[in-house]
Amino acid sequence: MGQTDNFTILIVDDEEELCQSLGEYLSAIGYNTISANSADEALAKLENSIVDLIIMDIRMPQKDGITLLRELRSSFAAFPIIMISAYISVDNIVQSMKYGALNFYQKPIDLKKLSDEIKQLAQAKKAKTTQSTYTPIISKSPRMAEILDIIEKAAPTEASVLITGESGTGKELIAHSIHYKSNRKDAPFLKLNCAAIPENLLESELFGYEKGAFTGADKQYKGKFEQADRGSIFLDEIGDMHPNTQAKILRVLQEQEIQRLGSNKIIHTDVRIIAATHQDLPSLIKEKRFREDLFYRLSVITIELPPLRERREDIIPLSEYYLKHFSLMYNKEIKKIDNEAKNILIAHDWPGNVRELKNCIERAVIFSSGDTITIEELPPQYHNIHTSYQLPNETNLNSVVDDLSKEIILQALKKAGGKKQKAAEILGIHRKTLYNKLKKLGLE
Repeated sequence: MGQTDNFTILIVDDEEELCQSLGEYLSAIGYNTISANSADEALAKLENSIVDLIIMDIRMPQKDGITLLRELRSSFAAFPIIMISAYISVDNIVQSMKYGALNFYQKPIDLKKLSDEIKQLAQAKKAKTTQSTYTPIISKSPRMAEILDIIEKAAPTEASVLITGESGTGKELIAHSIHYKSNRKDAPFLKLNCAAIPENLLESELFGYEKGAFTGADKQYKGKFEQADRGSIFLDEIGDMHPNTQAKILRVLQEQEIQRLGSNKIIHTDVRIIAATHQDLPSLIKEKRFREDLFYRLSVITIELPPLRERREDIIPLSEYYLKHFSLMYNKEIKKIDNEAKNILIAHDWPGNVRELKNCIERAVIFSSGDTITIEELPPQYHNIHTSYQLPNETNLNSVVDDLSKEIILQALKKAGGKKQKAAEILGIHRKTLYNKLKKLGLE
């Protein structure tokens, strides 16, 4: 089998005939296949199987493919996912890309095209080398410069930090940076996704349990707070945490102590909590779904990450960073992204933010056979994006980004009747950021 050895594909579709026929086809060309006819069955299979690729339908009963995709990205972030559907819509494609799908195929599936793509993925898996988990914060935008300044000031303190922002904006990266710039950098940094673990399991993961505390507890387990002693713990998607668990987190913040499940013993712990959410916590507080006292304890320092569409000057620097990163990972010598492809990258709104951009560049590197990324290597969903800016060969890209920013700012000022504070609110940026941008662009 060669390049397809040990490459396992999970096919998820409520149509048993499709699972069977597609499974037989892929098995015949050398891949291992397993199938599931529902989202819940797929999750169960993933608990017991090592999977390299998922091919998943969008329309399924109980839980649709987009919902499952979102859940998978929370708990099983590593492997590629290809979406399929008989019903193509712009919304389906946008949602799929937002949550990191690699590609989107319409039924009936073009098997030749699909098998070519899987072959590339199998080769990429074989070429993949172990990479450092640390990723630098790449940015040229004034708004991100303000955030980096907050990180520098917040990191050496013991204050809790709340990071907010849309999915894919890099909240975990910011949490990493805070920990590694702190006095706790040599101690553990542990992370837990509160949305990916059921409430009954979340408490045992956080606080641990004694032997015999519940059915299946056949030995003592130290939870994340004990494991992270003298270090930091990153609670991602804390807005999804059940109120009962919220009360126990509040106790950790107030008293610096925990109790394992099944024990009355008080355990003192020294842990810094860094939390993150894409949700609007003040709205959840009004709905009685999030504790107000916990919110104020968590948000001693708050960092609000802007979506990528509001810092377009970072798109190309990020793309070039990921180009170098994945070229090294896949042992390729790709030197640049051509101007037509850059136009598309700048023009796209990136609903999945940096995560989507990273996924896009990785796919482009995998499918590139030359030394330049062109529009042909970008996923097909990006090919028809309207680009207002065409880059001549020698155009300075920074001037193009400035022109783009200038047009957006002028439109906002027009809507705001010339009032800069109101224009900043329309743009979703700080007033200081707007003033800096106006000065840079000569619009004062």
